[in-house]
Amino acid sequence: MKSFFRKVGSFFKKYLTIVIIALIFLFLFICDKLPTNTGNMIMDNLKSIATSFTPTTDLFDDGSEVSFVSYFFGMHFNDETNKAEFYKPTSQENLSSSDEFLSYSYDGVISSISNGVVRAVGYTTNNEKYIEIEHFEGYVSRYVGLSTVGVTTGDKVGAKNAIGIVSSDRTLRIYLHKNNDIVKTSEIEWKD
Repeated sequence: MKSFFRKVGSFFKKYLTIVIIALIFLFLFICDKLPTNTGNMIMDNLKSIATSFTPTTDLFDDGSEVSFVSYFFGMHFNDETNKAEFYKPTSQENLSSSDEFLSYSYDGVISSISNGVVRAVGYTTNNEKYIEIEHFEGYVSRYVGLSTVGVTTGDKVGAKNAIGIVSSDRTLRIYLHKNNDIVKTSEIEWKD
């Protein structure tokens, strides 16, 4: 009896990848044979689980979903020994701003305003691409209105590192929070 289990174990060890692929095809075959509504419902549920996650703590309270990269858990960038320093995200002139965000409209690259870890990438409810980055001292920045995203969740980024591309047909807005409270951009000392 032990030799039988050894042979089965050896088979699975040797052909594990093939077995996994076969199980996936079997699952897809079964879904295909189910009634149309049931099969589609199962596949839609699996697709939504794999590609979308609504953050449980949405700092920006706009109901945004992380639609093409999962929300990042496990790494926090709060380090009491390091101070957050903020740099202008572009050499372009700031065309407009409010107390709650910086606003840019131009064609080119946008950079991280400080060292940090990308914690979310997705779409707002208005279908605008965004990136959220966690920085030292409890700061979190969000870049809304990107045309192309150049980072994924979990990436460590340095201040002034390129994180995406913006285009002049939309306005990029950069928000900053500290410990769940919005930070007025006019209160930040911005470095070049």
